[in-house]
Amino acid sequence: MSTTDQGLEQEMAPPPRDEAESPGGRGLWFAVLVPSLAGIVFTSIQIMERIQIVERPDTVLSCDINATISCSGVLSAWQSSVLGPPNALIGAIMFAFLASAGLAGVLATRPSRAYLAVTWFLGVFFLCFASWFMYQTAFNIGLLCLWCTGIVTSVVVICAGLTRLAHRERVLGDNAFGRALDTAVRYRFDLALWVGWWLVIAELLWLGLNP
Repeated sequence: MSTTDQGLEQEMAPPPRDEAESPGGRGLWFAVLVPSLAGIVFTSIQIMERIQIVERPDTVLSCDINATISCSGVLSAWQSSVLGPPNALIGAIMFAFLASAGLAGVLATRPSRAYLAVTWFLGVFFLCFASWFMYQTAFNIGLLCLWCTGIVTSVVVICAGLTRLAHRERVLGDNAFGRALDTAVRYRFDLALWVGWWLVIAELLWLGLNP
């Protein structure tokens, strides 16, 4: 084999497996798995509560605390089924997918770059949708669902973990976006972004529910 061929193979080879399977990499996968499991719990509770509301519209749920914190009021709004099926059902499916990816990573199964890229983009899309819904609960529905706050917090943590994993595996390549992600992670701007995102949601809830 010529020196040129060897050089091409080295450039095309993925990062060493021990980097992806290092304790740090596995810890990042735990940051995806644990909040995904928590999200499954939250969405499962919402699905059961939605069934209770359908069967008995006058039912009082355990998280109906006062005039501001009311899960039944939020689950009965049209925004809770904006795509047709209940948002909780769609969320449960998303969390199940993310949990399966997290479990595979914890078990040291190395996903392809394309799979990790798709997972990252789905996580960000999920967070955007959850953020939109929290805006709706604050300014249009005018009520707060405790399970919803747990869901959006879980998705923020998942996105933070997936961002670090995407950086480690260079899944976005050497384009402008990939270089921006690399710079953000190296200087920990990514953590500030996700924390800031969560704080913006918290501020929106405060402003919307306390006119």
